[in-house]
Amino acid sequence: MSRAPARWLERALLPGSPAHLKKSVTMTSPAQKLTPFRYLKWRWLHFRRSWTDTRADRIPSWSRLFLRAYFRLLGLVLLVAVMLLLVLAYVLTPGVVWHAFDVLPGGGVSMILVGCALPAVVAYRWMRPVWHDLVIIRERASDFTGGRFNTRAQVSHSVILGPLARMLNALAARMERLIAAQRDLTNGISHELRTPLARVRFALEILRQPSSTAEYDHALASIAQDVTELDELIDMSLTYARLEYSSLQSNLEPTSLVAWFNSQLTDATLMYADKQIVPQVEIDETAQVVMDKRLMSYAMRNLLRNASKYARSRILVGLSVRHGNVEIFVEDDGTGVPESEREHIFNAFVRLDRHTAGYGIGLAITRLVLHAHHGRIGATDPVTLAGARFELSWPVGVV
Repeated sequence: MSRAPARWLERALLPGSPAHLKKSVTMTSPAQKLTPFRYLKWRWLHFRRSWTDTRADRIPSWSRLFLRAYFRLLGLVLLVAVMLLLVLAYVLTPGVVWHAFDVLPGGGVSMILVGCALPAVVAYRWMRPVWHDLVIIRERASDFTGGRFNTRAQVSHSVILGPLARMLNALAARMERLIAAQRDLTNGISHELRTPLARVRFALEILRQPSSTAEYDHALASIAQDVTELDELIDMSLTYARLEYSSLQSNLEPTSLVAWFNSQLTDATLMYADKQIVPQVEIDETAQVVMDKRLMSYAMRNLLRNASKYARSRILVGLSVRHGNVEIFVEDDGTGVPESEREHIFNAFVRLDRHTAGYGIGLAITRLVLHAHHGRIGATDPVTLAGARFELSWPVGVV
């Protein structure tokens, strides 16, 4: 069986094909050769079905696309030819124009044939690459519908379909990343829930038969602390999921940068009284920027909280505006972050030190907050102190 009949045979067996067509196809053995009559019949039935089927999931028809382009070009050619003949007839008289047709090889018939064949060639050369790109994009869209987001559509150089293919690939990459983030979030939450739940279960066993009043009170306090820890974990997980899966639409508003920065340091000084927090402000106190105060305050508190965990005694916090970007750094005199782990620590539920409190999700949320502001965050080499240094920046925006 030739390749072309085999392709039409395969399409004839698709859902929605006429019943008599399916019957005739299934009764034909693959080993038998198609007769010219039966092949033409299949072609005609497929052509008729492609022009009469109005379902949303119908198979795209090359003949429909080609004929539409051909008739449009043919109409344009006829319009130009008629206008040209009218102008020539007005200038040279109709008799001269008619005589010119007679002296041509083949007469006016040859001109008609050329006028009909030229649009067909142009329509084929124009629409065939477009049809090829459409088929590829349709196949990739079918893969995405089936959950195979690792496939990508071939990027076309067409000015029409090229952006569509790139958008489709971006959508697949986005969905693939969201699915991976959902899997990591689910695994991380299930892992982090085990420890506080185990402590709550142990405390409940003590409450059933406490040996003393002190042990009873200690068990109640332990349960209260674990419940608070679970509530914090759920809140942070919801915040991470909201930033990761949403379109990251921030509530941007003009904010006095120095006043906001000073309020963050004041709160941190009260909470971490055992650490010396030294500010370095290099901008005018009246400067204003556009940002989401709630999200950016969360990111700033997270950096200061991490610095207080690992710092020995001193934390250096700087604020400046350079090249149209707000730049903040938080540097401590702790043990620092190994260079090999400086990118890895921004992933969710990653902790370098399992002995300290936390869930390893704060820096992941901070990075999402900076992405929502079209900014960045990174861990760099320390400049003044000997510990870790985190730098974040985002555009000032229009006030």
